[in-house]
Amino acid sequence: MLDGTAYTERHNQVAGIVYRNICAEYGLEVLKSKWETPPKVVENGRAKVLWDFKFQTDKQLLANQPDMVVVDKEQKRTVVIDVAVPADSNIRAVTPKLGEWLQEIPEQPLRSLSKRVQF
Repeated sequence: MLDGTAYTERHNQVAGIVYRNICAEYGLEVLKSKWETPPKVVENGRAKVLWDFKFQTDKQLLANQPDMVVVDKEQKRTVVIDVAVPADSNIRAVTPKLGEWLQEIPEQPLRSLSKRVQF
């Protein structure tokens, strides 16, 4: 079993790969090193990508800071991405928790980014 630090490091590496691929897809500046922490916001005329961005909500929620939020300006669509990298033995335990967590994500702050929101 991984300790918290090892899990966080593995999670951030996987999320970083997803982040770099999304940035490349939209023509945004791609990080050169996998150890580099992404900036909170990158943006161009096609898209905006928010990394580990905390949304202000009316009530306190555990789910107000997804790993990434991608706003596709051309398609007027927002995609919320949260990465889970459980050990093989924990996949069954993590999947229902992820569903509960997604139910708590506040849609209202995301609606200000675009009309269509996907989780």
